[in-house]
Amino acid sequence: MNEIRLSYLITTKNKLPYLKQSIQKLIEYKKNDEEILVADGASTDGTGEFLQSLKDKGFITYFISEQDYGEAHGLNKLFLQAKGTLITIVTDDDVFHYETISCIKDFMLAHLEIDMTGTEGGFKDQNSLKSVRAMCYEQNYKKWQINHTPFACCCLGIIFRRSSLPLLGLWNTSYKKLDAEFSLRNTAGKANIAWYTGHAYVNISNPQSTSIVYMKRIKSETDCLNKLYFGKNENSFLVEKFKIFKTKLRNMFFNYSDSDNSKMDWSELVKIAEDWLEKTNKEKRTEFLWNK
Repeated sequence: MNEIRLSYLITTKNKLPYLKQSIQKLIEYKKNDEEILVADGASTDGTGEFLQSLKDKGFITYFISEQDYGEAHGLNKLFLQAKGTLITIVTDDDVFHYETISCIKDFMLAHLEIDMTGTEGGFKDQNSLKSVRAMCYEQNYKKWQINHTPFACCCLGIIFRRSSLPLLGLWNTSYKKLDAEFSLRNTAGKANIAWYTGHAYVNISNPQSTSIVYMKRIKSETDCLNKLYFGKNENSFLVEKFKIFKTKLRNMFFNYSDSDNSKMDWSELVKIAEDWLEKTNKEKRTEFLWNK
């Protein structure tokens, strides 16, 4: 049996149409030294049966379908099951550029001193006709290189070294804003972090996205994290009211201009994200950044 060098971890719950597209792309790209593990939070839409069929056919290595306490709990269960030298996370409703992930994998296997490597990505709002917006963390990382200033980032595309988990820690099950908590904790800690300037993912917002479903809770968690890591107090009542008004005003115009977007199905959104990743990675000169 080949040594497993990379484990892909997926958590899901009642998002079978999204999951089918996402995992099919991964299965098509998966290499012989890689494995796929899935934690399903006791879905009622046929996800368990779908995953069992993939397991029976040998397409995925492991899955569990049981009630859990959310995404962090599911990821932690998979962390403990993963056999790969390296670990990365694939979501059930986003798009990934697996050539970029493979490039980071090779870098991590060649640089044993690196605990984890982050990367750039993009964001696409399902309700917007606008193109993908680049999520740029490179400058934040460069500041971190100099004085270890903590910064929050999206954890999609990040590759972790499994042997570094005692240093990196598991996911905090008290949070819904998992990426911010995990990235702030580790950029404020002792981890040796590298960064790749290529783009590995596009996060697609949809009605079932955690950021939408738990919007109020995530706002509260953001305030707590800002206070903990930067000493910032939450905004005043008037400031918050103004921000809410501004958001509502923007959405009024936003919804009017995007009235035809309801015709765009999920496959079209995925295609937009895939094309953006291909184009962006071809046009950009990419490199690895780390403290040598």
